[in-house]
Amino acid sequence: MDKKQEILAAAFELFSDKGYHLSMSELAGAVGIKTPSLYSHFRSKDQILEIIIDKEIQQFYANLKENMAIINKLRCEEGLKSIYNFVLTYFGEHKRLRFWRWIPLIASEPLRTVFSKLIAQKDSEFSQEMRLCFKKGQESGEIRGDIGFGSLKLFFCIIQGVLDGMLIHKSTRDEQAYSKEIFEAFWEGIRTKPEVQKG
Repeated sequence: MDKKQEILAAAFELFSDKGYHLSMSELAGAVGIKTPSLYSHFRSKDQILEIIIDKEIQQFYANLKENMAIINKLRCEEGLKSIYNFVLTYFGEHKRLRFWRWIPLIASEPLRTVFSKLIAQKDSEFSQEMRLCFKKGQESGEIRGDIGFGSLKLFFCIIQGVLDGMLIHKSTRDEQAYSKEIFEAFWEGIRTKPEVQKG
């Protein structure tokens, strides 16, 4: 790994721990150089953060897109479960989850604005794909016809809530069982119930 890549890797670690509050002197110390030497590789802290945050965002959504291509071939329940599990697994590394939690709190308004817009755009594209999956579930009879797209928003909120729980409660002992129960409760609420046979 060359020095530039080493600096970026160290910046990822420090941003995960401290967010925008990381200092150039801390970053220099982490890679064993003097602070002025950082400026021979990068113009500023914002440039470093712009590189690592953009790379992380692009990586997450590229992986998500790969998963979306797979779920189009699955039944709706399996597709939703696949996306749910992918997101929880991706952020199962708490360092990565903390990294993302710092992005909306960036003190530099230009930097924060750039990434807020990028994430909103990517989320919008993802939501459109998920709406198609949801609609397919209704057309195939898996999801009740009276269920609106508000339930899809609930799905996203559930994922967000589970991630928040992972961040607060770092123990992973019962995490998988807990997240599985949450998904099953959600699916139970929207699925088409078999008609009760009358005797």
